[in-house]
Amino acid sequence: MSMKDAIRQLASETGYVACGITGTGPFEEYRAALRRLQARFPEAADLYRDMEPRADPKTGTPWARSIVVVVRRYGRYRLPAGLARHIGRNYLCDRRIEACPDAAMPKKMKAGLQALGLRVRTGGVPLRAAAVRAGVAGLARNGFAVHPDCGSWINIEAWKVDAELEPDQPAPQTPCPPDCRACERACPTGALFEPGGVRMDHCVAYLSYGAPWPVAPELWERMGPWIYGCDACQLACPLNHGRWEEREPAPWLDNAAGQLTPEALAQMDEETYRKVVRPLFGYIPDTDLFRWHANARRGREAPRE
Repeated sequence: MSMKDAIRQLASETGYVACGITGTGPFEEYRAALRRLQARFPEAADLYRDMEPRADPKTGTPWARSIVVVVRRYGRYRLPAGLARHIGRNYLCDRRIEACPDAAMPKKMKAGLQALGLRVRTGGVPLRAAAVRAGVAGLARNGFAVHPDCGSWINIEAWKVDAELEPDQPAPQTPCPPDCRACERACPTGALFEPGGVRMDHCVAYLSYGAPWPVAPELWERMGPWIYGCDACQLACPLNHGRWEEREPAPWLDNAAGQLTPEALAQMDEETYRKVVRPLFGYIPDTDLFRWHANARRGREAPRE
C-alpha cells in the first residue's frame, strides 16, 4: 500500500468521510481576498489580518511538503427539538465537546500519521481553501465548504506532513447553482455582500459572541432569534437540502436541552452556566452571563417564522 493510500485508509477508519492531499505552496488567492477585504472594510481589517499568516503553509514549518485535508460530517445527529432554531448546529455538534463521539478524531488521525513515520503539524492553513485545493469540497457563495454528499454541514481539518505526496485534483471552485443568491437574501445583517464576500464584523455568529460589546443597534435588531451562532445562510442553501441525516443520537445535549431554550438562557444563573452551558461552549473565550442573557432576551422576543 502506498503512503497516500495508507493515509486515506486511516482517515476512513477514523471516521472522516473524505480525505485529500495538496501541496504546501502559498494560497495566493486567499491572501489576495483577505487584503481586498481589509481595504474595503478597514474597521474590520484586524479580523482579516489575523488570518493572513495561514496563506503560506510553510510559515513555522519549512519542512512541510504536503497537506492532508479531511472532512468530518456533523450533519448526522438528532438534535433536541427547537435548539437549532436559535443556536448554530455547528456549535451544538462541535467535536471539541468532550462528550461528543467525534472528540478524539483529530488526535487519532494525528497519531496515525505519526505511526506511518510522518512528521506532523496540525492546522496552520486556510482550511476551506485547502479543502478546495485538495479536492474534498467546493466553496459555496456564502463562504462555506461544501461536500457533495454532506452539504456544508461539515468541518474541515488538516495536517502538514513532511512527505512529498502526489496532490489530488482541485474541486470545482463554486458548486452553487447558476445565479443562486439564496444565502445573500437569507443573511439577516447583510454580511454576505456579494458572492463569496463575507463581512466578518457583520456576521451574526461573530456578533453573538465575539464582537465588542455593545453591538451596534442597527445590527442587534437584525440578529433575530439567533443566540449563539447562525445558520440562516446554510438553511437557505439549496446544496444543503436533504443533506442533514438524523441517524445518530446526540446524548451530550439531552440533559442540557432544557437549559438552552431562550427562556432558560435569559434567566440562567452562574451555577447553571458553569455546570451545564459552559462545558458545551468551552472552546472559545469565556463569555459573561450578561451577554448570554442579552442574546437570549433578544432571541426570545424575536418574531417566529
